[in-house]
Amino acid sequence: MKRLVLSSDVTAIDAQTQSLAKIPALSLMESAGLQMYQIWKPLLHVEDKLVFLAGGGNNGGDALVVARYAFNDGFKNIVIVYAGAHLSESSALQRAIIGTYKMSCVEWAQTDDLVRQTIFSNAAWIIDGLVGTGLKGPLKAEIQDLVVLANESPARCLAIDIPSAIGDEVSVSETHIQADLTITMGLEKIGMYHPVNRPSCGKIVLANPSFPPSLLETPEAVALLCERSIGKLPKLKSNEYKNSRGHLAIFGGSTVYTGAARLASRAAFSARAGLVTLFCDPDVYTVAASESPSVMVSVYKHQSLQRFDAILAGPGWGDGREKILRTLFETKKPIVLDADGITCYATILAKGERPEHGPLILTPHLGELRALSKALHPEKQETTIGKNDTPLEFFSSLKQISRELEATLVVKAQLVYIVSRTGELVVVEGNNPSLGVGGSGDVLSGILGALLGKLENLETIALEGTLIHQSAGRLAEEAFGYYDSESLLNCVGAAVKEAEQ
Repeated sequence: MKRLVLSSDVTAIDAQTQSLAKIPALSLMESAGLQMYQIWKPLLHVEDKLVFLAGGGNNGGDALVVARYAFNDGFKNIVIVYAGAHLSESSALQRAIIGTYKMSCVEWAQTDDLVRQTIFSNAAWIIDGLVGTGLKGPLKAEIQDLVVLANESPARCLAIDIPSAIGDEVSVSETHIQADLTITMGLEKIGMYHPVNRPSCGKIVLANPSFPPSLLETPEAVALLCERSIGKLPKLKSNEYKNSRGHLAIFGGSTVYTGAARLASRAAFSARAGLVTLFCDPDVYTVAASESPSVMVSVYKHQSLQRFDAILAGPGWGDGREKILRTLFETKKPIVLDADGITCYATILAKGERPEHGPLILTPHLGELRALSKALHPEKQETTIGKNDTPLEFFSSLKQISRELEATLVVKAQLVYIVSRTGELVVVEGNNPSLGVGGSGDVLSGILGALLGKLENLETIALEGTLIHQSAGRLAEEAFGYYDSESLLNCVGAAVKEAEQ
């Protein structure tokens, strides 16, 4: 797995490379610029208009190095836009070098609206070197105007190190560059992996501007980025049968949402559960019993749950389930809590109760995560998690909620965040928007429930279940294009088979 670190840690590595490894700042800048150009060049055509946005810091200096390599390589249709009043020493020197080239250069602060509107006309690429990772707050208003125009342009955008105004301690609601490609230096930063920021980075490519490997190993990871796309599960033994493959109890279904529990049940079977029992309300019993002959359907009347290996509670459950949820917690059985089960739990927490429980996996989307956070700390005037917080606040909030609830989190957004009770956080990049369809979360909960009935380590279950769900989405997209959750179900078994070692 790749480590995701604080931007300040990479800044420290840059400084230590100069002081300890004796590599001058200009050499690092030259290396960074050359590597970025080599990565980017295959995407260019010689007639392309390239607009370079160069701020006053070292990020702007990097952009000018890239511009120089492009010009020397035959790309003559180049416009350089200078922004920022305060120049770093390296950036000032790069501007002086550019001054000896016959490139079109403009000072953003000295251009009128008419000129500003024409800068990006017919541009094929915008190269963002306005500000780097050191930003702590919003951009100045004048630079925001430049960013807005750049974002409105149909040109593709290359961000140098990180899109301008994305930072560990900058609210994700601030105006920032929206890039198609980000070439980041040294190590990948958490600022790029907030659910709001990640789409603005486009494809992320890692490059090393000659930082010594020993220094790159020093920062502590805030999170880990999973590089696998396929799950890993042990193969079933040749003598496995239904009773040895795990018996999952599902508490779900209501008159409003009858399909959610069925999707979860079928997903559990496809994820190798041997037996599935659905506990539902009397008024939906007939419908539930007729929907899937493989599922045993029952009405819960306080019968013992000790024969079950795991419990899944929440899919299509509806409101008012606090009493039964407390009962489920009291069994100390391994539990996956999803959807309405999470809402129910938040209601209990908001009353100041902290019910004891056994092994617990929660699968909230961002809205449900906010409800849990508010229930835990109603006194806080906090930012909205995953919406207008900073990346550092977001990752810290995930770890705090997991720790306080003594639960493993599987947080569902464009990315999936798996958070262990010990503070380890793994980011899974699905990059598959076709999974964003009604019922997809019920399928995931069924997969996790099946694995929880057979495996013991919660973090392993959460990661492998998530990867199986992602693989099922990939297989469904390949088979059907866009699809519904019924079609997704048909690919879960193949994804599980793919994961078997």
